[in-house]
Amino acid sequence: MLDSLKRRGVQGADVIVNHFLEAELKGHSSHGVQRMIPLLKGLDVGTIRREISFSVERETNSSLYIDGNRSIGIVLWDLLIKRVTNSDVFLISVRNASHIGYLGYYTSRLASIGVMSIMFGNAEPSVVMPGTTKKVLSTSPISIGIPPDLVLDMSLASTSRGKIVEAKRKGEKIPLGWAVDEEGKETDQPERALMGGILPLGGRKGFYLSLFLDMLTSSISGSEIAENVVGVLNTSKPPNKGEVLIEVKYYHQVKLPHIEGEMPGKHGEKIMKEAIKSNLLEVDEFLMEELRKLA
Repeated sequence: MLDSLKRRGVQGADVIVNHFLEAELKGHSSHGVQRMIPLLKGLDVGTIRREISFSVERETNSSLYIDGNRSIGIVLWDLLIKRVTNSDVFLISVRNASHIGYLGYYTSRLASIGVMSIMFGNAEPSVVMPGTTKKVLSTSPISIGIPPDLVLDMSLASTSRGKIVEAKRKGEKIPLGWAVDEEGKETDQPERALMGGILPLGGRKGFYLSLFLDMLTSSISGSEIAENVVGVLNTSKPPNKGEVLIEVKYYHQVKLPHIEGEMPGKHGEKIMKEAIKSNLLEVDEFLMEELRKLA
């Protein structure tokens, strides 16, 4: 992967590879190595920039608004979260950047240095409102980081599009309840699900929450909204999606109540430790073959 990026002259190639590998190691394969394919395709056709070239649209003591100008989102956001600010609450928004990976990557790093944060964004439409067949919203990713190491990373959809693509590639069925086909009927066939749409988490309530998150993202960052959003999967057009990160440096310490079972983020950490210990990372052959073709 690193060689493929370096041959294309990509700035921050090592940051991108580390991000994808961490996603794989933590069990987020839908945001891992398979995301290299649309990234490489976008670089080759010019809808994604090789270099990081962004413009500051507005900057205050407590906010920063960025136009990503087709820059690779992973590298851009890696730079942005390292900015030093004196504000107790600081907002960063980015529009028109390409793939930013999984949001927990950023909130976990902020949590590790004592910064509380919430991050959310939009992408290409893949989610339908229950009872309909039109894809209107993205999966609406959201992540919350609480120092020192509690991280919630999820979407407001029943699953990610990447997991359906992964199931299709492996020839596997998907669970009923994840998606509907083009006729609006629940399906366990990934091919039909991709032609139809993903169901929101929690039915209509989840759809409405996702809708408002999309409105917040668009109105704050200046990105497109709903079905007008171009994410990273359509490599024929430059991305016009958006993300918002809110950092909180001043907060009160609270005692966590006793909760049985794993807390958010701990399962991924456990999977990563086991993978590192075994020195083994499994990537299916179909994906590797696609990557070899693009190398």
